[in-house]
Amino acid sequence: MDGMYPSLQAPAARAAAVPEPQPAAPAPTVPESQPADGTALATSVVEHLLQVAVSPRFKDETPPEALRGIKNFEQLLAVIWATRKMAVTLAKGDLEYQTPEKGIIIGTLKAFQSNLKHLTWQTQRIAGGDYSHKVSFLGEFSEAFNYMAAQLAQRISLLKNTSEEYKNLSFRDALTGMYNRKAFMHFAEEIFTTLKPDVSTLVIADIDKFKTFNDVYGHLCGDEVLKLFADYLAHALRPGDICSRYGGEEFLMLLPGMPLSVGLSIGERLRAGVEALRLNYEGKELRITASFGVCETVPTAEGEPFDEFIRACIGRADENLYKAKEGGRNRVVG
Repeated sequence: MDGMYPSLQAPAARAAAVPEPQPAAPAPTVPESQPADGTALATSVVEHLLQVAVSPRFKDETPPEALRGIKNFEQLLAVIWATRKMAVTLAKGDLEYQTPEKGIIIGTLKAFQSNLKHLTWQTQRIAGGDYSHKVSFLGEFSEAFNYMAAQLAQRISLLKNTSEEYKNLSFRDALTGMYNRKAFMHFAEEIFTTLKPDVSTLVIADIDKFKTFNDVYGHLCGDEVLKLFADYLAHALRPGDICSRYGGEEFLMLLPGMPLSVGLSIGERLRAGVEALRLNYEGKELRITASFGVCETVPTAEGEPFDEFIRACIGRADENLYKAKEGGRNRVVG
């Protein structure tokens, strides 16, 4: 029987040859805080980076524990944080912020920051009156900025010219075209407080019997006398001397750097020149004479108000003018 049916015993023999079942390999352990699969992990990474890049209130720079150790994640997070910080500080106008991070976006922001710093410097120069600066690195903005600077320069130039015209008008006597009292005070203060010459001469001149011209020949004749007298004085003095119509028929002159002795000689020359003048008015030849009061001035004392100083100087010249009038007119007293 055994030889006839050998296959009946095969199963047992084969069963003895089957290896013993091996215990299953333990499954990889995953920290409870870390997503269990790749899709969830990627989603967490993207959501965190999106918060850093988009959310205005997100301020936690420390990566979540579940995302630590992921290859290149913390480096990418640092770059995004640095980009965010730099963009925010630039938006607030902070041009001094620095970051050690690198990258195309941060590099672009740094270049933009550098351009803004240079533009700020150029704006400051323009604000200081230098309108020659041009911008060439900001595209259409450069064109607008340069146009603004050119228009500003043109407007400022126009305003300066207008201001000078108004100043000139406010400093000029309407009848004679000479400096008026306001102009004399302005220029005299510049001379005495800035140039500070060691000595100067002040001369005050008054047309003798001027009222007679108005009473006998009329005020138009008096105006012509004033214009003739003023024109003579203006051309008889040095360019650096100050000559003004002080009021009525009185004219005030400042001769910087001239001592009294020279001032008296100039006064006498002026007196003689006026005496030689002739005015033809309505067929009549009119003569003009003038009296001159002269005084010497010295620099202002330390701390002395200029108004007090100049009033005292004019007062002394006026006293000498009074003496010239009392002494018979057409003379110089100093």
